[in-house]
Amino acid sequence: MAEKEKQLEKNAIEQEKKNSRHPVLYIFSVILLIVIAVTFVGAPVVGDAVRGTTSSISFGKYGKEDIEFSQNGYFAQQREILGQQIKPEGDSSSWKWDMYRVWRGAFERTVVHVGILSEVESNKTHISSEQLNKLIIEHGPYQNNGEFDVEAYQNTPSYKREEYRRDFKENLLKEYYISDYLYGQKSADAEKDYTYGLMKNQRSFHLMFFPLDRIPDADLTAYAQQNPKNFKRIGLSKITLSSESDAKKVLKMVQSDPESFADTAKAQSTDVFADNGGAMGVSYSYELKSEFSDADLDKILALAQGAVSDIIKSGNDYVIYRCTSAAADPDLASADTIRAIKNYVNRYERGFVEDKAVNAAETFIKDAQTEGIYGAASKAGISVYDTAPFCVNYGAINYFSQVRVEQGELDLSGAMYSKDFFIQAFSIKGEEYSKPVILNSGVVVLQLAEESSRDDIDEAVKLYGNQIDGQIAETDIINYFLTSDKLQDNFHQTFSKYFTFD
Repeated sequence: MAEKEKQLEKNAIEQEKKNSRHPVLYIFSVILLIVIAVTFVGAPVVGDAVRGTTSSISFGKYGKEDIEFSQNGYFAQQREILGQQIKPEGDSSSWKWDMYRVWRGAFERTVVHVGILSEVESNKTHISSEQLNKLIIEHGPYQNNGEFDVEAYQNTPSYKREEYRRDFKENLLKEYYISDYLYGQKSADAEKDYTYGLMKNQRSFHLMFFPLDRIPDADLTAYAQQNPKNFKRIGLSKITLSSESDAKKVLKMVQSDPESFADTAKAQSTDVFADNGGAMGVSYSYELKSEFSDADLDKILALAQGAVSDIIKSGNDYVIYRCTSAAADPDLASADTIRAIKNYVNRYERGFVEDKAVNAAETFIKDAQTEGIYGAASKAGISVYDTAPFCVNYGAINYFSQVRVEQGELDLSGAMYSKDFFIQAFSIKGEEYSKPVILNSGVVVLQLAEESSRDDIDEAVKLYGNQIDGQIAETDIINYFLTSDKLQDNFHQTFSKYFTFD
């Protein structure tokens, strides 16, 4: 056993020496330390939509590990860090998209985090206590004027010290993984020359953008007609109790005297509606999906006005409902109903929304053949944007041109991580139109405007070659985990469940 421990220690020391020799790894190390430092500045702030949840929320899996959001967990830490960077503004037309970006970014960081830890665990990577102690002493939360503060350490609760130690260990393991990845690469000079050559060639485009949230009312109405159950409106009150025995007693009481429901809710219910006599108001049936199984929702929708439901198990609670207004079919002539249908499809039917935007883009391309780009754009009710010149910059390498429009504001950050976007952009010729490309918040169509070449790429590579190689490697690592067959990505469905945008 002693020999085995010595060998592990030797391997760890060799790993540490190897780390110190690679300039690109140094960049990653700095990034990790910055993340650590930000992580320990205050506690993570949990979004209002999930505040008060008593357990973690799973957004998917990587292998056997849950990608979960929980207070003080890695996901929550990353959500707080990105929230400070992006800072969604309530008066901005893009604040909903900004919030989505914050949560999606935190999710993707957590996927990579869990994936790397899964890989190093399977490789039995070892970290010595001396290494970990050194890192905590030099960079931990116990610093005072650049020195390790023994008193601060001793005054920190033991569970917090263990949390800090765990976080530092995980980040050191990630650094080892990145080191192994970088030293395992065999990037030939010819391959690098080819990559940098791609970055010299630039194109600018006429760009047409079809927002996902611009669905014609006629399409929304047709969808509701095909799925009427989702848009029934029903009025409900509820009483929530923590034990089944109490629920049975209360059920017997309110069944014998339904008019006592409100007073009973005020006296005994444990949910947020108690002070209002249990009144939940009138809801569309789709808004109740998180409260019920499909079978229970059918039973609720079948209640007559004034009727009381049986006990329904909801998590650890037992709930009794009373129907205050019977379920009614949607009024498809109402603007409120159309707004509700739009909200629903944006939350639960992204495929439907994307299909409609793609259809609109395809119609534009067809019209543009006869009416020209500006005539077709006017007919579609969209603008024609001009992009600044950009190269094949998949992964948004900082030192090369980014995809952006030259007039107005249009968020095209998703294009930087879309292989389909760059394939379309750099394969069309002459006055051809690209196929519609789905990005995060819309669909784009491109037409080539001009080709050009950057003369400063060689100089940029000469000055910032290590940083550029580091970013390319980082992008490769991220893509490895985000495109892995091990990833079960339930982000959009879960996000939609907890965030409602009217």
